[in-house]
Amino acid sequence: MSNMMKNTSHQINILKITSESLKEKAYLDVFPEYYNLAKVTENSLWHNNQNVLDHVIGVFEGLEKVLKFESVPDLHRDLVERYLSEVLGNKTRREILIVATLLHDIGKAETLMQRPDGTAGCPGHELVGAAQVKNFAERFGLDSQAESYVERIVRYHGFIYQILELIVANGQKNKYLVIFKETVGDVALELVLLMRADLFGSDLEAGDEKAYKDRVNTLIWMFDELIAEQKI
Repeated sequence: MSNMMKNTSHQINILKITSESLKEKAYLDVFPEYYNLAKVTENSLWHNNQNVLDHVIGVFEGLEKVLKFESVPDLHRDLVERYLSEVLGNKTRREILIVATLLHDIGKAETLMQRPDGTAGCPGHELVGAAQVKNFAERFGLDSQAESYVERIVRYHGFIYQILELIVANGQKNKYLVIFKETVGDVALELVLLMRADLFGSDLEAGDEKAYKDRVNTLIWMFDELIAEQKI
């Protein structure tokens, strides 16, 4: 019994995490890897000399806004809330999305690359981060199925970025949406929500407002298409 109590006492209550508690370093003792991201600074159109900790907290704050679904019609809001309440393993899709959002850039600590032109990025951080998800499963109380869903969202969050780039550059939205869904499977909607939150936490709007709006509008279209597939 004492071992069980010791393990559960170190678990993070997913639904109690807020952007404010993250800013206040409430989880520094149990989740130090998250705060170590302050040591990594990216420099690009999306991240203007932005340290990764500031970015990921900004993304989490963006997720809080996204999950209110304030501009979503009532029918679609009901459908997406029902979708996010589905239990996979021992966690709901909402809880899985929250953990994936926290971990989506965790691989950037190992992948920072400084370029000769002064820019800096973290190529491959999605795959590196996905491989690290297992290290956090116990802290978030994930069983194997919930862990596998978090891993997939982390792994594919770079792929939705690439899909957005293709749609903005080439059009053919329906073609690329089909490719996206066939590749990522049943985490497509979570990836759209995460990507919208990721834009909130980026510097893209300040650097290129048109590029920002193009991607936001594409994500809104993707969301509408995906949620329309949900059964009433």
